Amino acid sequence: MAANDRTDLLARTAALVDVASPSRAEGPLVDSIETELRAHTHLDVTRVGDNLVARTSLGRLHRVVLAGHTDTVPAADNATARIENGRLFGVGSADMKGGLAVMLELAATLTEPVVDLTYVFYAREEIASAESGLGELFELRPDLLVGDIA
Repeated sequence: MAANDRTDLLARTAALVDVASPSRAEGPLVDSIETELRAHTHLDVTRVGDNLVARTSLGRLHRVVLAGHTDTVPAADNATARIENGRLFGVGSADMKGGLAVMLELAATLTEPVVDLTYVFYAREEIASAESGLGELFELRPDLLVGDIA
């Protein structure tokens, strides 16, 4: 990975960290992610509550599902992201906004993948599993989650 790619990914992650998204209050972050995903014409984007699924529909033989949660454990405050010596600090930077940044980068750049891709951004992972947005998706739109590997 080139240094500028790392810098871009770090900046993308910092931007996600700067949007507070404690459990049950992920809406503003999900709105931002949805806007970005809908700008990519190679993706079909579906929103179910505060959950997003973006999929390629290229007719490939196999489908890979990448999933990540959008919520963070509530903190005393959501101090803005800070970068020190190339390291990012902030609420959710390691769990899971760094992963979301990677998913968004892949969604933006893999326009002709060799397999179809599904990107799942789901709410409420940090609290009781009965409230998980992933469970909500399985209940309401299981068709969006079908894949060969996840």
